[in-house]
Amino acid sequence: MWTRFKRNMSPHSLSEQEVTSSLSWLIQDGIAAQLMESLTAGPILVALALSMGASNALIGYLVALPFLTNLAQFPAAYLVDKYHARKWLAIPVSMSGRMCIPLIACLAFFPQTSGAPFWLALFYTGRYIGASFAGAPWNSWMKDLIPPQILGRFFSRRLKWVMAASLCATLSSAFFLNIWPYDKNDFYGILISIAAVIAVYSGYIYYHIQEPLMEAAPLLQEHFLIRIKKVFHDQNFTRLMLFLGSWNFSVNLAVPFFTVFILQGLELSLSFVLILTTLTQVISVLVMGTWGKISDNFSNKSILQVSAPIYILCIFLFLFTGIPDKHMLTIPLLILIYALMGIAQAGITLASNNIALKLAPKGSAAIYLSVNGTLNAAMAGTAPILGGLFADFFAHKEMSLNLIWSTATDFKDFTLFYMHHWDFFFLFATILASCSLAFLKRVQEKGEVTEKIVISSFLSEFSKSLNASYLLPYKVFLFLSRKKYKENLEKKKQ
Repeated sequence: MWTRFKRNMSPHSLSEQEVTSSLSWLIQDGIAAQLMESLTAGPILVALALSMGASNALIGYLVALPFLTNLAQFPAAYLVDKYHARKWLAIPVSMSGRMCIPLIACLAFFPQTSGAPFWLALFYTGRYIGASFAGAPWNSWMKDLIPPQILGRFFSRRLKWVMAASLCATLSSAFFLNIWPYDKNDFYGILISIAAVIAVYSGYIYYHIQEPLMEAAPLLQEHFLIRIKKVFHDQNFTRLMLFLGSWNFSVNLAVPFFTVFILQGLELSLSFVLILTTLTQVISVLVMGTWGKISDNFSNKSILQVSAPIYILCIFLFLFTGIPDKHMLTIPLLILIYALMGIAQAGITLASNNIALKLAPKGSAAIYLSVNGTLNAAMAGTAPILGGLFADFFAHKEMSLNLIWSTATDFKDFTLFYMHHWDFFFLFATILASCSLAFLKRVQEKGEVTEKIVISSFLSEFSKSLNASYLLPYKVFLFLSRKKYKENLEKKKQ
């Protein structure tokens, strides 16, 4: 048993069967990780923090944690580079971080605990440090495990399952939250307790994903810091990091506070926020396969050139959800925004991950991806903290553009444009995100095509997938009929 355990935990040459089995377990890992995230983060985390009396600055810190803790990837990348044992590094550290989830569940059941916001921040910090430290060995591990010729299709299929899991978790949470008759914090505690059980099972999944031998990096005798500097000498990869860094800063300046704005500014319920999140996830699942095919046929940059402007439009449209207050078009506009976000988010998530994996050279993938992840984390983590710190400053500030019509007997005042509080962040984020697209244009990737071709291919592939989904009941009926026919035929032979 020890020999088998040691073989499973150590890197070795993988057979085709081991690769296939590992890819199957990798999909299960994605599902488990997303279920944990859906039940412990996002709107649920914001609502839990608000119920404990957390300030906007603390909420900004909690939202920024997944990015800020990515600084842990640097020491992890050094250990990967030195020992070439990625599985031994990833599993113990990630599982130790996930053991903070039961502590968060206990805190949710007792929100009036002295210093509850502080303990909440502390437990979430431990949870994300473990996940981020495991990120460096994990990225290098995946780089060598997944065959490059199926990278786009595999990750699109994995993301479809991941988003489907998130969809089920979010929709179920919204449904039971509406009918829950007791204290809402008890409901949050139950959700996080379920996530704790999934966290334990995820260790079993990790164990079954095999680790291939790590390809030796050129000039391995060079010092670790020198190898980090060499990443910045790669001009194309540096351009990619500039784009991803500026993009993550601008987007995370506003998007993490959508939930706060809807709950406090528009005074809508958490269940409605979860339904909107579900809508985004449904759309993402529907289009993920289409983006995956385009990624393999053309390039990831081409996808980003289409999906990023759509996402920017969504941020900009948030300015009009409460002008000057909640109005009759607020809910339809929110539905439109979250639907468009589903299309854009699927493309951005798939393409940004794939293009970094694709441009990082083998053998040095851990270094390249860690530097990229750390810089992106610094930018994405700084943005929501700044947003939280300045939230109170902008709370009582407003800017409006009015059209006044005045006569001797009549006076009319028309509000053409109105901004207050979070609206300033939405506008600033829109401008910054638009500027970041200039860095994307300078990135070079094989297979680049124009936006027109990408849009045409997207509409074509998506219509094919819709037509295939219409035929699904018919195909299921044929399959069951043939299966029943074969069973009857075998009975007659007997």
